[in-house]
Amino acid sequence: MFKKRSFALLLAAGMMIVPFMTGCDLLMPEPDDGPELQEPDKGPDKEPDKEPDKGTEESFVLSFAKERYLLAAVEGAKGADAAATLTRNGEPFDGEITYSLADTSVASLTDGKLTALSEGKTTLTATYTPASGVPVTDTAAVEVLGEATAESVNAFDEESVNLFGRTYFKKERLELDNVCTGFEAAFYGTSLSVTFRLGTGMVAVFTDGDTEGATFEFTATSRKPAVLNVAEGLEEGAHTVRLIKACSPAGGNLELTEEAVKTDGTLLKAPAKPDFKIEFIGDSITEGFGATGAGEDKIDLRNSNAAKAYPYLTAQSLNADFSVIALQGICVKDSATNMYDRYTKVGFGSSTEYDFSSFDPDVVVLALGENDMWHATSPDFPNYSVQLFQKDYADMLRLIREKRPNAYIVCIYGMMPASATAQTKQIITAAIADTRDEKITNMQMKPNEAGAGKHPNAAAHRDTADKLAEHIRSLLQ
Repeated sequence: MFKKRSFALLLAAGMMIVPFMTGCDLLMPEPDDGPELQEPDKGPDKEPDKEPDKGTEESFVLSFAKERYLLAAVEGAKGADAAATLTRNGEPFDGEITYSLADTSVASLTDGKLTALSEGKTTLTATYTPASGVPVTDTAAVEVLGEATAESVNAFDEESVNLFGRTYFKKERLELDNVCTGFEAAFYGTSLSVTFRLGTGMVAVFTDGDTEGATFEFTATSRKPAVLNVAEGLEEGAHTVRLIKACSPAGGNLELTEEAVKTDGTLLKAPAKPDFKIEFIGDSITEGFGATGAGEDKIDLRNSNAAKAYPYLTAQSLNADFSVIALQGICVKDSATNMYDRYTKVGFGSSTEYDFSSFDPDVVVLALGENDMWHATSPDFPNYSVQLFQKDYADMLRLIREKRPNAYIVCIYGMMPASATAQTKQIITAAIADTRDEKITNMQMKPNEAGAGKHPNAAAHRDTADKLAEHIRSLLQ
């Protein structure tokens, strides 16, 4: 156990209060000597009288700078400094803080230094006990990652790498088809590169839990693969890199090479994924079309980013594993490529049946209706109607329930004008009622056309994510 000694002294101060009495009939003896008591000057340059200090209740807050300390169980790996900060009434305070580890077989703690011992997880606790005797604490996760072979990482073996979304393999190469498909790898070193064999598109990369991410645009061909230095110049240590496809499946698959992941150090097994899982089903809004553009801009690769759309932001907010299936212009049933059919397939670039047992979500978010309502109310689609949309929507809900018997289903709509109507609400509410399913709820979101192609912008996606995350939390209480 490590103790941080404090040399701060608490000083006690007393204040004598002299009463000043006027307008009473009591006779007071006059002092023999000394100056007369005078009313203090209350001119414009003087502060008004202040109440005597009756003491302020002390409030202590203890906090770690990191939510998680990542260590590597490899020979020669550095440890990490464990340090929490203490404040008193919002100001830095130098108090005696003690630290402890829940499981000392995973890591050791000596003189404030965490050192990896064996692969696993434990909890680091910091404690400060003020004069009141009521301790304040904070905790941080400590995770020790074991070494992984280059072969297992580049085979995208889920014992070594975390996979996200409906990924699949083609000739033993990982294919990124749907938006937000990708992987997370870990390493001990200073840099990591990823090489794509085929495809034109954009990926978003998140290093060490960063929530903003960086984007990489590229074109790769079999003759000229694209090498992306997704992490470089880092301090030597244990790091994680999450890479997800930020562009639409309409632009084709992104295919990685057979030896896609390389580091200047040692590859590690990726940390465990969250237990909580969410599946998102939607259209161009769900893909993040136009999210980083503005006004009348045409939608293109640079202003459409699934990492800035509400599904990924909601998953971040809830610390959830996630899977997204979405395509621009898609309807529940009234389109050649429709969601009712594609939901059962691994992706839009493959006719292979999807193995629903590979991802068992706690919550399914259904975000269809924008294109359907356009079809149902436009003379350009004379063979479609609101009655057909209501039936199709109810059928989609039944299909989801068949495949996801235990999940909550949350239906959201209204993020663009076609579905932001009372009629849409009535149709979706009636379709839900038709299923007689008590685990289905619905929410109307605010419409927004401030992004490129008159799609919702990044701020609108953030608002939608915040509202959706709050609703999901309420379901789980």
